[in-house]
Amino acid sequence: MQSNWRGLLGAILLFVIPLFLISYVSKQDDFILSFSSYSIAFIVFLYFIRIRNNFSIQIWKSIAFVLFLIPLFSIPSLSPDVYRFLWDGELVTMGIHPYSAIPNELMESNDKVYNSEYMNSLYAEITELSRRNYSIYPSVNQFYFLISALISDNLIVSLITLRVLMLATLLIGAHYFFKILELLSISISNSVLLILNPILIVEIMGNFHFEGIMLSFLFVGVYFVLKNKWLKSSLFWAIAINIKLTPLILLPFLIRFRKLKISIQFYIYTFLFSSALLLIYLWPSVFSNFMQSIELYFDNFEFNAGIFYLVKWITSFFIEGNPTLIVGPTLSILAFIYILIIAFYKPIKTNNEWLNRMMWGYVVYLLFATTVHPWYVILPLGLAVFSVNLGVLFWSFLIMLSYGFYAFGQSSFGYVLIGIEYLILLWFLLFPNNFMVDWSRKVLRIG
Repeated sequence: MQSNWRGLLGAILLFVIPLFLISYVSKQDDFILSFSSYSIAFIVFLYFIRIRNNFSIQIWKSIAFVLFLIPLFSIPSLSPDVYRFLWDGELVTMGIHPYSAIPNELMESNDKVYNSEYMNSLYAEITELSRRNYSIYPSVNQFYFLISALISDNLIVSLITLRVLMLATLLIGAHYFFKILELLSISISNSVLLILNPILIVEIMGNFHFEGIMLSFLFVGVYFVLKNKWLKSSLFWAIAINIKLTPLILLPFLIRFRKLKISIQFYIYTFLFSSALLLIYLWPSVFSNFMQSIELYFDNFEFNAGIFYLVKWITSFFIEGNPTLIVGPTLSILAFIYILIIAFYKPIKTNNEWLNRMMWGYVVYLLFATTVHPWYVILPLGLAVFSVNLGVLFWSFLIMLSYGFYAFGQSSFGYVLIGIEYLILLWFLLFPNNFMVDWSRKVLRIG
């Protein structure tokens, strides 16, 4: 037993050091440092999975809580998105609607904004694309931004405040995550596959991405669906939608899981709650501005899109001009059709099957998407725990190769990294009985 504790403490130290380097030393274009550090942390994470049954779940919960505090005092190293978050919150405290004007305009025409030293410091860190466009963040996100802005006009204090709010939400989500595991009679030790995954620490706590917050509210919604409490479940599903719209993708999977009448009732509740939350910020006078930003996101962003890049390259030999205008919408339609097939092709008879099908639906959405940032994998990763899908688990490692873009740009080596990511991912997803999967399950003591 003493040797087990020594091994655990040594592993924790080996986990902390690389995450500390990512949080406090590495920069967005320091790909070698950030990826090598993340690789070490991920290997230690796999060790945690292997020994998860050697220690009580209370010990793992305590370890996870402490590890999530690693980036608490850091300035985001891999993404500047938080500066726009804080900017939006500060605008509301000044009586300015975050959808009403773009940062560039405000810096030129609003003396209150221009003369604020804090707003100037935030503006300096906002990306050029974000400066030229309206906010894209829905109501629930804006609540988090506003609370941080009300607490302080100091960057470090605001970052800590926002992290504390996010951590509190993650604890709520974790509570219902454990309850779902118990409800499904899945070993509670399997929670280690999620709560100690370094991508959550790096991308949620480190870089302030709200996919983890969305997943937390979704877990609450899922739990109440499993308990047949439709009003509560639709409320929390709506909150998840008002963090990021993509939980809408998961709604069709309910129809084959519950009776049609119940599903329609759930959809109506979810629509009403979503509309009420959305309209807190989305006033008629700023609706077109918000939709302009949504359209910009879907039409102009391209990042780490494996299948999209491949199809775009092939069609470039046959299509004059920019093939993106054809390939992007076509893949979106194909993804939509495929998701509906997964949702409807046969009845969903068990709770586990429902969660597994939703996971596959979201994976399909990401595989066909034009933009797949590393934090996007957090939602399917959370759902993958219930079926122990190793493909999605290892994607949370492979997807960090996409940060090579900031070091190598659109060079051939950058595309090689993306090719490696998707080839290995598809091998795990499409051939779940290959020797690597079997070996991984044996080593990790899964299944």
